[in-house]
Amino acid sequence: MRVTKYLMAVVLIVAAGTGAMIAQEKGGRGKGGGKGKGGGGIPAPLVLTVEGYADGSAMPASIGCAHGNMAVSPKIDWSGAPAGTMSFAVILHDTDVDINGEDVLHWAIFNIPGTAAGLPAHVANTPELPDGARQLNNIGRSPGFMGPCPPPPTVHHYIIEAYALGSKLDVPATASRAELMAAMKGHVRAKGTYTGTYKQ
Repeated sequence: MRVTKYLMAVVLIVAAGTGAMIAQEKGGRGKGGGKGKGGGGIPAPLVLTVEGYADGSAMPASIGCAHGNMAVSPKIDWSGAPAGTMSFAVILHDTDVDINGEDVLHWAIFNIPGTAAGLPAHVANTPELPDGARQLNNIGRSPGFMGPCPPPPTVHHYIIEAYALGSKLDVPATASRAELMAAMKGHVRAKGTYTGTYKQ
């Protein structure tokens, strides 16, 4: 009798565990699982390539102050933008400097057409571009790209962030970086990053 009761108890425990696993598996396919129609999930990042250096490597001297070409932006390409992308924004900043709680902005360009697959080299340093893109003032208080120029002999890290947005932004070129980021909130569909280092 004791053996029979023991076996029955084991059968009940195994059955209960199996039922719980089945229920959990079914529940995992709902909205929280990211696999169903309403899951959404985390979007794949934009894939970036920058002419002249690999992600995580040293940036060429030609785009920094070592050669006096601080206004010459590199060619940037991206892929993987999701359907419905209406515009792109690109931000370049130096993460090794903190000025009143914010790192150094070297470039911010937005309202790049949603059909674009990148940016050409040497983007004109003007607030407004012919394709409708706009550029904020950088740390040097001028619109457009400002190349890296860390004090020697330090090595600084420069991150390019590219955003695929679901709309164009009603932000003037005279806006601040904080105002641009606030306007982007809720419109980002995908993002990609690319890091380079620079030393004089």
